[in-house]
Amino acid sequence: MIDTNVSRTTPQRVGTAHTSPSHEKTAQARQAVKRTAAIALRAYELYEKRGRQDGQALEDWLNAERQLAAAAGC
Repeated sequence: MIDTNVSRTTPQRVGTAHTSPSHEKTAQARQAVKRTAAIALRAYELYEKRGRQDGQALEDWLNAERQLAAAAGC
């Protein structure tokens, strides 16, 4: 005998991907960490290129952000 008793109160999810808000936040946090690390690395490269002269950390950081954004097409 075939069971034809299908619950009508439980929605069926077939072929749909579901991402919980906590997973989305985690992915966004990971992306932010990667972006920050890339900026820090580029800022350090700029610092070294200038001969390791102190006092321009913010300028190096902002230039690194601009350069990486331009490279990404933003």
